[in-house]
Amino acid sequence: MDQTEPISKTHHQERVQQYIDDTLAGLLNAMTDANGSPSITLRRRSGNVAFHINLNSGALETTDTGSLLTYSWPGKDCFEAWRFTITLRLLTAIADAIHSGLVVSKRDIYYSDPVCFGSQRVVDVLVDDIAFTIGVDRASLNVEAAAKGLVAGQYRLIHPSAHAVEARISSESTPIPRMQETVGVNISDIEWVLAVYRRLVGSGYHNTAAAGKGILITGKGYPDYSTRGFIRKLFDARSQSQSSRRPQFFALVDGDPDGLAILATYKYGSMAAAHENSQLNVRGLRCLGLHMSDVVAGADPCGDDTLLRLTARDRRKIVTMLCKNPVFAVDGPELDWRAELQRMLMLNVKAEIEILYDQEGGLEGWIDRRMEILKKLD
Repeated sequence: MDQTEPISKTHHQERVQQYIDDTLAGLLNAMTDANGSPSITLRRRSGNVAFHINLNSGALETTDTGSLLTYSWPGKDCFEAWRFTITLRLLTAIADAIHSGLVVSKRDIYYSDPVCFGSQRVVDVLVDDIAFTIGVDRASLNVEAAAKGLVAGQYRLIHPSAHAVEARISSESTPIPRMQETVGVNISDIEWVLAVYRRLVGSGYHNTAAAGKGILITGKGYPDYSTRGFIRKLFDARSQSQSSRRPQFFALVDGDPDGLAILATYKYGSMAAAHENSQLNVRGLRCLGLHMSDVVAGADPCGDDTLLRLTARDRRKIVTMLCKNPVFAVDGPELDWRAELQRMLMLNVKAEIEILYDQEGGLEGWIDRRMEILKKLD
């Protein structure tokens, strides 16, 4: 168990509080000055930047320092005055959350005054800008997105008091637990962790798998911050365990460009939140499938039950991934993933996980066999 994490979080929140105090003090000084111009300056990530893989953390990162945005009051127009107002409102909400020790959701902040904020996306972007400006993750702001992921399995959450709360789940899935109040998680009783699509999570497979008991997790599409943070906690627990048993981490995604993008998000991080990836990526994650080779052999090229044609969006996404994401680069760390994207382009086909239900033993039987194959390769 890493006892330094609570200290690190406290340090980050002190930085947040110091930033807010300095900003508010500057605003008050400007307001009391006859010639003053109250303003708030934030740093926003640039759009076109180069990314790289950090060899130490295995995370997708960038050296982007962002661009500065300054909002003044009353500003040069109504738009600037509005941006100043909502930024001040959000800083106040963050300060209140830290002072009270409560965690608020971005949705709660928006609905505290939807007319003022205008849209949920305005709040989402502004929270990211503030975190990027201060140089902390969103958790340090005591602001989180409502978790959409689900988990089924057995684990024990470790709280700062060293009191362990055990969660035992049979076939029921539950929302991803909030990890802000925990310092670790114990997964000594499981053999594997699988990030998969939603339908399998409620199947009870985590108790019946041939590989032993495990944990099933779904992000219901692209994983959100909470889901990624939870899996990272599980992976850190594996790395810090003194036991000879080390659970394996897998992901099963659709055989399409979005599936591989989701896989890359779990293992390396997202381009949209590159400054937080080193705290969220799971570098030991292995791809269980779905590969083109799993479905192309024996498929009827004239049928539509097995393979789907790529859409124009799919093709554009593949080209973008191959050209702009270093994970899929010709000299990148995942040449097999790159080859998968190239096969999709060449064959103009994709496949969904549902196809595996037609395999011998259904989806669960296919996963059993694939886990066994990967285990032998260790």
